[in-house]
Amino acid sequence: MAGLNHPASAASGSDILALIGDGVVSTDESGRILLFNRAAEEIFGYGADEILGETVEILLPRRFRSRHVSDVKAFAVDPEATRRIMGHRREVLGQRKTGEEFPVEATVSRHLLNGNTTLTVVIRDVSERRRFEQELEMRNRELAASESRLRLALEGGRMGTWEWNLQNDELLGDDALRHLWGLSEQARVHVDDAFARVHPEDLPGLRRVLDNVIARTEEFADEFRIRDREGSSRWVAARGTVLRGGEGEAKTIVGVSFDVSERRELDEQRRLLAAELNHRMKNMMALVQSVVSLSSGGTQSVDAYKQALQGRLGAVAKSLNLTQDGESRVALLDQLLRELEPYRNANGTNIVLAGPTVPLDARTGLSVGLVLHELATNAAKYGALSLATGTVSVEWTLEDSDGGCRLTLEWRESGGPPVSPPTHRGFGSTLIETTLTRSLRGKVEIDYLPQGLLCRMALPLENKEKRSSL
Repeated sequence: MAGLNHPASAASGSDILALIGDGVVSTDESGRILLFNRAAEEIFGYGADEILGETVEILLPRRFRSRHVSDVKAFAVDPEATRRIMGHRREVLGQRKTGEEFPVEATVSRHLLNGNTTLTVVIRDVSERRRFEQELEMRNRELAASESRLRLALEGGRMGTWEWNLQNDELLGDDALRHLWGLSEQARVHVDDAFARVHPEDLPGLRRVLDNVIARTEEFADEFRIRDREGSSRWVAARGTVLRGGEGEAKTIVGVSFDVSERRELDEQRRLLAAELNHRMKNMMALVQSVVSLSSGGTQSVDAYKQALQGRLGAVAKSLNLTQDGESRVALLDQLLRELEPYRNANGTNIVLAGPTVPLDARTGLSVGLVLHELATNAAKYGALSLATGTVSVEWTLEDSDGGCRLTLEWRESGGPPVSPPTHRGFGSTLIETTLTRSLRGKVEIDYLPQGLLCRMALPLENKEKRSSL
C-alpha cells in the first residue's frame, strides 16, 4: 500500500478507482480494510470513512464469516496462488449495511507492497442479472410446461396444427394433422393435396371462406367433411389467422384442425329427436282434439261428458305408459290386458285372448288403445262384462298384404244382457269408426247381435313383424 500513500499516486489512484464500476476493496493479510472505492460504497451502503479499519467479514453474511477468515489466511500464505475467483463455483453472497444479502462475483488477488501482503477484491453486484436469470429460468419452465400442456391438449383433442404459405401454396403440418387428414408422412405437402381430401360437396364452400379471409379479414372458422384413404368421411373444424406483410398482403395462414365428428353426430341426433318429438306432439294434440270433439255432442249431461272424456283421455295415457323408457313400439296383447284386466273374474274365464305377437308403432298403439278402451267400457256398462255370466273373446290374426301385412281383430261378447241395435248413433261407435278408418286407414264392422256385440276390424301394418302364438 506504500505506493498509494504517496500524495501524487494517491490522488491519481483515487481518481482512477472512482471511475471503476466494480467495487474494489483492499485489505492487509489479516483482513482489515485498507481501501474502499466509491463503487464499493454504492454496493454495500457504507461510507469509506466508516468502513476503513474494519475487518472485511463485515461485508459478508454472518454464517460465512468464520470460514472466510480461514480462507483468507490460507490464500495469503499460499506460495502459488496470486489471483483466484472467490467461491469456487458456489454462490458468493455479500451483505449490505441494511442487512440485505445479495449475490456477487468476486475476484481476489495478492500483492506484495514494500514487503507487506495486500489482498485486493474486485466485487460486482449481480443481483439484477441473477434476478433476470431466475425470471428467465422460471419463464422457460412455464413455457415448457405450457408447451407440454398444449401438446397433450392437441393429442387429447385430436387437434393438428398447420401453416399455409400463400406464396408457394406449401402446407406444413404436424403429425396429428397428417393423421387427421390422411395426408402423406411428409411434413410439407402442396395445399392441393389437402383440398383433395375435402368432401366434394363441402369444398366450394371452404374455398369461398378461405378466399374471403385472404382478401378481407384476419380470422376464419369453418366446418366440413374430409375423406380418409378408405373413403369414409369425418367432420373437421378448422380455425385460422392470416399473417400479412408490411403492405397488407396476405403471406401465411396459421391454424388448427380438429375432429368434430362426434359432436356433429350428436347434433344430428338431437335434431332428429326434436323433429320426432314435434311430430308426436302434433299427433297427440290432434288425437286429444278428436277425443274432445267426439265426446262433446248429443244431449248428455255435464257429468256424463266429464266421465266419458276422462275415461278416453285415460286410455290415451295408458297407451303412452306402454311406450315409456324410450320404446317406440307396444304389443297388442299388452293393450288388451291393460283394458280388460280390471274386469277379469277370479277364475279368469270371462276373458279369452288368442293371437300372435303384434308390435304396434306408437301412433297405431295410441289409436288402438283408445278403441279398445271404448269397447271395454261399453261391455262393462251395457254388455257382457256387466253380468257375471258374460264373456269377452278377442281373437286376432296377421295376413300378408302388399307392402307389409294386415291385422284382423274380432271382438265378440256373449252371456250378457240381450242386445238390440241402438236407436241413435253413440259417441263410442263414432269414435271407433273415426279412429280406425281416418287415422289408421282401416276398416271396422259393428254388429249388434242378440247374444252380444260383435266388432270386426282390419288395420294395415307397414312392417310385418315376427309372429309367435300365445
